[in-house]
Amino acid sequence: MRKFNSDRIAVMSDEELHSHASKIKNLLSYKNKRDSKENLEIEFCYLQREIFIREKRRKSHEKFLKDNGRNFRRFN
Repeated sequence: MRKFNSDRIAVMSDEELHSHASKIKNLLSYKNKRDSKENLEIEFCYLQREIFIREKRRKSHEKFLKDNGRNFRRFN
C-alpha cells in the first residue's frame, strides 16, 4: 500500500519531498523482505519522479526568464 498518493506528493514542499525520498532510500538499504522492499521502491520512484519534474520545470522557467525576462520587465 502506498503511503503517499499523487495528490499528496504534488502539494509537498521540496524539502518534504527530499526528506521522504532520503528516508525511503535509507530504509531500502536495510529491508530484507521482498514485498516491503518492493513497496518502498515504488514509493521512492514516485517521489523521485516528482523531484525530477520540479527540477526540470525550475530549470525551464529560469531559462525562459533569462531569454525573455527583458521583455516582461518592460511591461511592468
